[in-house]
Amino acid sequence: MRRVTLALLGVLLGLCGQSGVPAAADPVACQQYNSHGICVVEAESAQQPATRPVAAGSTSGGSSDEASCTLDATGAVVPCQDGPSWWVQSLQCYAQPMLEPPPKDSPIWGGHTDGAIYLCTFYTNGGSFPGTNGFSFWSATAPAGPAAVDPTVLAERALRTLTIPEPTTGRYPAGTMRDGRPFTVVNAYTWFWTDPESFRALTARADAGGVWAQVTVTPTALRFTPGDGADAVSCPGPGVTWQPGDGVWAPSPAGCHYRYPHSSIRQPDEQVTATYGISWSIAWTSSTGASGTLPDLTTSSNATFAVAEVQAVVTR
Repeated sequence: MRRVTLALLGVLLGLCGQSGVPAAADPVACQQYNSHGICVVEAESAQQPATRPVAAGSTSGGSSDEASCTLDATGAVVPCQDGPSWWVQSLQCYAQPMLEPPPKDSPIWGGHTDGAIYLCTFYTNGGSFPGTNGFSFWSATAPAGPAAVDPTVLAERALRTLTIPEPTTGRYPAGTMRDGRPFTVVNAYTWFWTDPESFRALTARADAGGVWAQVTVTPTALRFTPGDGADAVSCPGPGVTWQPGDGVWAPSPAGCHYRYPHSSIRQPDEQVTATYGISWSIAWTSSTGASGTLPDLTTSSNATFAVAEVQAVVTR
């Protein structure tokens, strides 16, 4: 049913009383007054409701993480907050408690002693003077505002905007065999590392409905799955790039190393495929004061090489 709002002045009521038409019943107490003290009466019409447009940013039958504040007549999106006032979708106005309400015996209270008197101002996009474009009413509870924006949803949205890097596949020994295949050596400390640029914290932020959430993605470990059936080994940082001065058979000072106990002669293509992985922890904070974590994730890269046996030649 479409609601038609009628403002009835006391003068008009007096004229109606002189029309000679008997009143069907005593008038009810006024429930709603505009800013000029005029009683606002709502009457029902028999017209069918118009189809309400879908608000921008939402989808029919779905949901959005943003509050939906729109004008029923056009579907235009309006701000969900206007200073201390909040948009009440059902009333199509911005509501806030009246700072200096009238006495409890005022007609606007309707005989109630609980609740509060609220001011409701229509959206005009700055096209009217304050206090001339709205009404006041009594309500037992505060009118419902727009749905709160879930900061966790915003954190997930912020996370989706990040490109989280995969590890580079640094390794030593890293020679090349006669047939061109890269290799490492049995029982040697095989160092592994990633470019430090791929092992750093990342941040992103998402905003909606006056709320923001910031997500921080932090690398926690570099993992190396050797590809020979052994479990992964890990170290807490990006590892260290081997330098000639470190010595040929020395362990990695970062602890990022693995010793292959056997050659890869019995592996497919006589090679192993090692997997490098960066583990990431994810935390978020928000403008609401809420904070939390999202599930950890891992980015990975592969490297294929042979594990060769070498013989040492001792010279005197």
